[in-house]
Amino acid sequence: MTARSGPDSPRAVVLGRVGAPHGVRGWVKVSSYTEPAAGVAGYPQWTLVHAGQSRQVRVLESKRAGQNLAVRLEGIDTMDAARLLNGAEIQVDRSELPAAGPHEHYLHDMLGLEAVNRDGVMLGRVDEFLEMPAHPVMVLRDGKVERLVPMVPARLVAVDLEAGRVTVDWHPDD
Repeated sequence: MTARSGPDSPRAVVLGRVGAPHGVRGWVKVSSYTEPAAGVAGYPQWTLVHAGQSRQVRVLESKRAGQNLAVRLEGIDTMDAARLLNGAEIQVDRSELPAAGPHEHYLHDMLGLEAVNRDGVMLGRVDEFLEMPAHPVMVLRDGKVERLVPMVPARLVAVDLEAGRVTVDWHPDD
């Protein structure tokens, strides 16, 4: 699952973003950061954060809309109401996420971890993840230095949440 910390709470996890209205009855398109993408609709209550404001909404139903997901939210019954949500981040509390399986990690849990290479050389801290067409990319920042490391098994060697460290197969000059 791809997710990142939300601005409202250290326990908030961003699972997607609300897009444009879908039809005239208040449905909205959703860009999901979950795997599978339709999984975002499985969370019955969302916190939507937009323009510095947040509000709780209940998910009433969802459906495929071409290659997107369309969702109907409680209290959003018109295209105009749906339009006002465009760009809102979809957040849930971290406690609502299922436990990760063995050798699985939520990207959200990796944010802020120290990143080192196989030789123990500090490469920075995990600052964010970028969703790219082929795979996510981990952004490591160390002062003004930014490194983009592909999130593929060949590059991600180990994640030790207790030690606060991620080990990657990456040269400091790459």
